[in-house]
Amino acid sequence: MCECGRPKFECRHPDNAGLYEVADITCHAQAAVEEHTGQAGFKSEPGQRFYAVEIDDELITRRTFAPLAEPDYRGDETGESDGG
Repeated sequence: MCECGRPKFECRHPDNAGLYEVADITCHAQAAVEEHTGQAGFKSEPGQRFYAVEIDDELITRRTFAPLAEPDYRGDETGESDGG
């Protein structure tokens, strides 16, 4: 895998030059850690690691959609069995 997370044969192939664009998204948990560790005068202890914890579990927005179902190969494309 490439550092970008894609297969090297795909993202490094010359035919794919110019077929990607940049997108970004903010990880708010990581932002909280970076805000804490980026404060003036901040110094961590040897071996000390920082991670985000939820302030209130009931306030966190969770996934509201069901994950895609696995295909049912026992019947037709509707997932209904043919009885055999």
